[in-house]
Amino acid sequence: MENSTYKTKDLGEAAALLVKKQKLVRMDREGRTCWFIFAENTLCLELSGNYFFGELPANLRDYYEALNILKNRIFST
Repeated sequence: MENSTYKTKDLGEAAALLVKKQKLVRMDREGRTCWFIFAENTLCLELSGNYFFGELPANLRDYYEALNILKNRIFST
């Protein structure tokens, strides 16, 4: 992982980062695993921690839409 990027394979976490306006740089595949690569490593680390501890406020409709966007990108290739 590069210093300036943040990498996760967790779909829910990736959707939360999108809702929080983090830029998805690219998606990489390793076999059946899809990695989501975001810019802003430091901010993504903070948001990720908040997400996993249930402390990330977000609009649930936006979260649902972000999940669908990511699923469409995964299965469209």
